[in-house]
Amino acid sequence: MKSTGVIRRIDDLGRIVIPKEIRKNLKIREGDTLEFYISGSEIILKKFSLISEFSDMASKLVGINDQLMKKKLLITDHDKIIACSKELEKRYLNKEITSLVQDKCVERMDYLENEDTIFSFVDGEEENGFYMISPVIVDSDVLGAVILFTDTPLSEQDRLMVKMFNAFLTKNIEE
Repeated sequence: MKSTGVIRRIDDLGRIVIPKEIRKNLKIREGDTLEFYISGSEIILKKFSLISEFSDMASKLVGINDQLMKKKLLITDHDKIIACSKELEKRYLNKEITSLVQDKCVERMDYLENEDTIFSFVDGEEENGFYMISPVIVDSDVLGAVILFTDTPLSEQDRLMVKMFNAFLTKNIEE
């Protein structure tokens, strides 16, 4: 474990401030959820992502897409791609998402780019084409997104498929 050299006191309510440099480095934002672990005499904090708990389900959804629709599909949590089409795994799986995806998720609305454009969902990987970003929202919290991108304009069927995958994830996370 790496020491940061930063020392903080616990206040009378049991709170401790995580230094800004650490929050920035780990991309911990206001409202993020942290999970506590105990290892011997150490307390370990880890960013918690509810949707990541459903990465197996997300992978199965992507697998269904790969078999039936054969579209380029990505499913993200707050920070990274947790599932993607087989052909994209080496380039996308477990990579951090760009601010483009984060910003569109914060807007809490489906975003459709149906004009041929250059875009990037993870750093260092540019795509050319059309895409839709649909934020996964549970209990008013944005947990991630379902993203579809293609070489041709997205059809109504494509849009409905994204909404269906999103609704399936949302429903299963809520239960």
